[in-house]
Amino acid sequence: MNNNRSEIEQHERSLPAGCIPFLKFGVAALIALAVVGSILPAEAQDKTVKPQAVTVTGTRNMRYCEMLVVKPDGVLVYNSTGLNDCPADKWNAMDIVQIKQQFGAEAIQKNGPHFWMMDSQTLDLGEKASFNGIEARYAATLDPAMIQKTAGAAPYKVFMPKKTQRMVYAKDKPVFELVDPDGNVYVLQARNEDHPIESLATLGEKMKQLPAGWKYRTRTLTEDLVLDLGPDATIYAVGDEFRQYYTRIPKTK
Repeated sequence: MNNNRSEIEQHERSLPAGCIPFLKFGVAALIALAVVGSILPAEAQDKTVKPQAVTVTGTRNMRYCEMLVVKPDGVLVYNSTGLNDCPADKWNAMDIVQIKQQFGAEAIQKNGPHFWMMDSQTLDLGEKASFNGIEARYAATLDPAMIQKTAGAAPYKVFMPKKTQRMVYAKDKPVFELVDPDGNVYVLQARNEDHPIESLATLGEKMKQLPAGWKYRTRTLTEDLVLDLGPDATIYAVGDEFRQYYTRIPKTK
């Protein structure tokens, strides 16, 4: 009994927000979209359903959560955006050990709940699966090397997710960014529930693990900021010490 509780507590630790949160990775299902019906967990891991591009607006401060299915050849990310707002009662009562057995996974990690920070996004969505009553859809595959057994991705350690996603941050809206020593800028993709949107302007004052040469900043956009991320491009992302995700803004020539 104690061993089971230890395993549950281990895998309930959240990764940085967004894959993720990032990672994290945006998934949205619109009512007008002909979505795929739920499938069994054993089938979900095969990703046999062809992804469909979906655009969703009004995502700034939208609540969602993710489940990470850890397999030997990759970590499958399932996201609840557009399907539900990750009800707290179901999220808190989730049986991680049961889900691990259903998926035949090496581990299951809960990531969230989090809140999107972009204003709209378009991305490819795969099949839908149910995690103890919370429905989510396949959104991305991560390199298993980035997943630590107890605490998720290391803070401020850059990783490279594979996904297709277009994120739009609207003109005249604030963005929250990390800047590395080389001048690369990473924009906050999702926040966690411990840091309300009103508190993000001063988040840098709370960062105690920010590496030398890195800085946190806030700015108001004078034009739309658009990140077009695709499978043929290298995507860079990073998480902070509060388990929140940032995506690197591609440099323009």
